[in-house]
Amino acid sequence: MNHGQCVTEETMTEYLEGRLDPAVKAASEVHLIECDRCRQDLAFFIRILTAAISPEESSVLESIHREWDVRRPGTKFPERTRNYRKWFVGMGAIAASLVIGVLTVNYVFQQSVPNSAAEIVDSLLSSQERPFEARISGQPFQPLRQTRGVEEPGVAYGPLAGEMTRLSANGHDMGRFYLLQRDFDRALAYLQVAEQEVGAGSDVHNDLGVAYLEKAGQDQIAKAGDEFRHALELDPGFAPAAFNMAIFYERSGRPSEAETQWERFLQLDQGSSWTDEARSRLEGIIR
Repeated sequence: MNHGQCVTEETMTEYLEGRLDPAVKAASEVHLIECDRCRQDLAFFIRILTAAISPEESSVLESIHREWDVRRPGTKFPERTRNYRKWFVGMGAIAASLVIGVLTVNYVFQQSVPNSAAEIVDSLLSSQERPFEARISGQPFQPLRQTRGVEEPGVAYGPLAGEMTRLSANGHDMGRFYLLQRDFDRALAYLQVAEQEVGAGSDVHNDLGVAYLEKAGQDQIAKAGDEFRHALELDPGFAPAAFNMAIFYERSGRPSEAETQWERFLQLDQGSSWTDEARSRLEGIIR
């Protein structure tokens, strides 16, 4: 079976240091359970990241030496003063096996493995910084931080792509997944397919509009407006599309229509954190 892209050295060190995003961590652990090569690499990194041998470890090593001599008479176990790399790998394999075993038990009892592709996307929506102005369906509010250029891509989640495939992600979920990475070409490809499916709702049209809007070409911006309108025709109370429609009018140089749309959004979405941003933008137009 294909369990996704192998875990990179950078991801593996961040995993061992506890710095991975929860969704990426879960997908990486699923891959580690299935991939022998990555488990061997993890074993090596576990030992490399250990600065010194503790007295407890030294005692364990002596026990292993003795057991090795009993089971393999005439074969020398690598001396600690020689060939540290082999020793690291050998001991790391034991540690990695224990780590993977604990992870497997945690999955069963804590249900940390996502049960659906939608869960992966929802986790990313909650844990990652907001990637752009427009609002993806199901996205909780986060303030927009202008920390990267327009053309700079987001984080690429290699292991998660394999998990999305394993969990039979539909076109909408894959589209949202790539939107979060600012990979607009892939997002558009999936969302355009999702739009053609029977029963495609306001959320699909909204997110397709987001992909067009953030793609930033003039022809795409016009298409974005059509998708937001379609979403609001299907559900006049769908707040994300109303929010995005206001942004569309701002970018199209139509301030009076943007003002009207921001007022409409404030009537639909009262009390959420998105309203503070909407009021600020509305005040900027009125001034």
